[in-house]
Amino acid sequence: MPTKKQNPYIGGSLEEFIERRRTQSSTFAALHDEEFNKLALARQVRELREQQNLSQAELAARAGTKQPAIARIESGKVLPRLDLLHKIAAALGMRLEIHFAK
Repeated sequence: MPTKKQNPYIGGSLEEFIERRRTQSSTFAALHDEEFNKLALARQVRELREQQNLSQAELAARAGTKQPAIARIESGKVLPRLDLLHKIAAALGMRLEIHFAK
């Protein structure tokens, strides 16, 4: 198991710093969770696309959108609308499921 790299500017590892900030600020925690979820969605879309050996352009064509829209989703910089996520799921031969969690 790799050791956590200590950063002298934040007083420990990045993971420790994030956890400290999350406990100190509910705003930070909410924003961190939002960004983490965007990146998780981005990673999942890219992995599913790559598993089917599709380019971004091919997935975009199947989903009825343009390649830059897929690139933006995969970058994690945007949260796509639900209708586009449904189209992407269908283009990948899947269905979209959404869950609420605490």
